[in-house]
Amino acid sequence: MSKVGLGYRIQLKGMDKLVAGLLKRAKMDVVKQIVKQQTAQLQTRSQQMTGTVYAHPTGATKRGIKLSLEDGGLTGIVGMSMEYNPYTENGTRFMRARPVLKPAFLYQKLQFINQLKQAAK
Repeated sequence: MSKVGLGYRIQLKGMDKLVAGLLKRAKMDVVKQIVKQQTAQLQTRSQQMTGTVYAHPTGATKRGIKLSLEDGGLTGIVGMSMEYNPYTENGTRFMRARPVLKPAFLYQKLQFINQLKQAAK
C-alpha cells in the first residue's frame, strides 16, 4: 500500500482499561472492521469538506485524499497527496488556513472512540 502524506493517526492514550477490555472481550476482526469503517468515514468526511472550504474547487484536493490500512488492518491513515496540501491545511503568512483533514479528524475521533467503547461492552 502506498503512503499518504499529511495524515492523522488515531491513537488511544490513557485508555488502558478500554484497550485491555477490548482485547479480552472483542475479537480482533471486530476491531479491524471498526478501524476500516471509521477510516473510510474520515476519508468521506474530508472529501465532502473540500466543497465547503474551497470557493472554486477543481476536484484535485478531493481526489488527492487517500485512505490506507496498515498493521494488518489495525491502523487506518487518511492523508492528502497533493504537494500544496500542507499550505492549504495549515496556512502560510500570506494566506489563511483552509483545513479539511483536521476538522474531519476531530469529529471522527469521537465516533471512533465511542464505537470502540460499544465493542468493549
